[in-house]
Amino acid sequence: MNDRCASSRMEVARLPGIGYTSSNGNKDIRVLSSNATNSTEQWYTVEQFEKEHVIEILEKLEYGDLDDEIWGKIILMEKCKCLAKAYLRKTTVIIDGSSDEYDGITLGFNYFQNNDYNKDKNNIRHKIGDGVIIKIDRNGNIKAMARDLAPVIVQGWHDPVSKCIPDQLISQEGHLKTIKDRLKGITDQQRVEKIFDMRLFNLAMEHELKQLEPNIPELLLKTCTRIALVKDAGKNALKTPCWFMIINLVALDVLRSKLPILSNKYLLLRIII
Repeated sequence: MNDRCASSRMEVARLPGIGYTSSNGNKDIRVLSSNATNSTEQWYTVEQFEKEHVIEILEKLEYGDLDDEIWGKIILMEKCKCLAKAYLRKTTVIIDGSSDEYDGITLGFNYFQNNDYNKDKNNIRHKIGDGVIIKIDRNGNIKAMARDLAPVIVQGWHDPVSKCIPDQLISQEGHLKTIKDRLKGITDQQRVEKIFDMRLFNLAMEHELKQLEPNIPELLLKTCTRIALVKDAGKNALKTPCWFMIINLVALDVLRSKLPILSNKYLLLRIII
């Protein structure tokens, strides 16, 4: 997965029909303290989890708090509890099982602690291995490749309407091909798969905006992509031992350009909550 992308987020959002360089990512990460993991940073429904983070980003975009080099936000989770959040600037990010501090490219799951210790979750953490590499291309598609033998599962494949997952990945029940598939003659380049398809997002947006009452919350939540590492809990992501979510800011910008109403905080809250 080579790292070529010259367009900024807003340039991509302005492309007909519808990234990124940067500095050290340390300033863009907020690591929750041990106490915080036991307080408010936890959720009880996946929908509410996604909504809260999308609303937060829309507000920051409206007030100009996010610069144009940021293409996504990642939230690292252990079941229903948040371990860390980071804004993504570089085109590529690796989520693995290391204990290394985040350097803007590699996010090590075992660097972050959770006081709610559980032997099963700890075992899952140590099976993550080399994890997964994620990349956004110049059109706003998000692609991924498993870097080890451990399963990497894109959640939401069982409900295709809710996400922008290509048919091929749905047929694989969300599972990315691992290095074990090399034995079948599958090259690493062939193992790179779209986990967010901008074409599907545009089609869904065009269809929905033709309706008398567009389902705006559904479109907003399509910008969220959830990935389970090692083990998936099925339809309820909040029971998954180790997982993360990426919000595609390119897709959000495209939607904002079509729906100025999203710039009105009060109307937005009435629509989405």
